[in-house]
Amino acid sequence: MRREECLELFKRIPESMHPQVNLALRNGFVLSIETIARFESTYLVFRGREGGTSDEGRAFFVPYDEICYIRIERAVRLGELKKMYGEEGFVDAEDRLTDPSTIPEVAPTPVAKPTPPAPSPTIGTDPASIAKQNILDRIRAARANVAGITGKLGGSK
Repeated sequence: MRREECLELFKRIPESMHPQVNLALRNGFVLSIETIARFESTYLVFRGREGGTSDEGRAFFVPYDEICYIRIERAVRLGELKKMYGEEGFVDAEDRLTDPSTIPEVAPTPVAKPTPPAPSPTIGTDPASIAKQNILDRIRAARANVAGITGKLGGSK
């Protein structure tokens, strides 16, 4: 990769994303960038770490011709990529799912609340027996809920 190509790419990538950028080198090594210090005429100077290590804050002087490709180490939406190249107003399917303005309003369906079991006449008044009974009631309610869901889905018993 040439210096001009690296400069152009790093101008397109927002500076806030630079710590998520990795350089894949010709020899197979991956270097994670923390902060870019300089773009020299034949090499790039940055602070970061080698991929697969936790040794942060190391200085790297990497010749441009050793860089095979540049990778952003996180999931990137198509809209973000298009924005890097100056295309505005693009909304991809993932953005529609997370943008509240694009989600149609649907009336919530009422959920029937299970009736709490009648208190057992043998429950004591001490905190330990009350806590034990509360846990048992929750377990019974959860089992009943799971059994009801399994029955609706046609699951085997």
